[in-house]
Amino acid sequence: MKNILIIFVLSFIGCKAQQQILPLETRGIPIEGAYYKDLDNELDPYIGTWKGTFENKTFTITFTKYKDLGGLSNFYKDRLAGKYTMIDSNGNVLYSTYNLANEDAKVSSLGFVENTNHTKLRFQFSDLCIDGEIHISFNNIQKTQIYWKYFTYQELVTDDSGCAPYNEMPRGEFVLTKQ
Repeated sequence: MKNILIIFVLSFIGCKAQQQILPLETRGIPIEGAYYKDLDNELDPYIGTWKGTFENKTFTITFTKYKDLGGLSNFYKDRLAGKYTMIDSNGNVLYSTYNLANEDAKVSSLGFVENTNHTKLRFQFSDLCIDGEIHISFNNIQKTQIYWKYFTYQELVTDDSGCAPYNEMPRGEFVLTKQ
């Protein structure tokens, strides 16, 4: 009888320890403790380094996939972190976020937006100074170019608060090529 009780208790603990894995694009209220995993590798084509020119500056961003503890609901979700650098026409680094951990990256994926023309991946840009939204979509069938569109509903910060580098995030639309 004691062995049956031990097996029952261990089985119960084992069941509680298993994490529920759901597809990344599962809709609805997040389930506490669940892992929303990129089971279909939908994020993989975006992973890597992308480079483009914006107003005579070179913008480079590298996307990596990581497992994020998301929100206040205590669930996990696969996300893309974007670490970037902006270099002026003289080769000077205006700013770089490559030293940040994935969890602290200022660009992180939110999810896919479907429309009649094509699928877009939606990101948030978040900093103490300014927030914005980025939509990217593939510009060609080979998935070697992405169309970048960044916008914010806030005005540029023009005081001496240390926000100037982030005001240089490429606002508008341009094309990035996979390196």
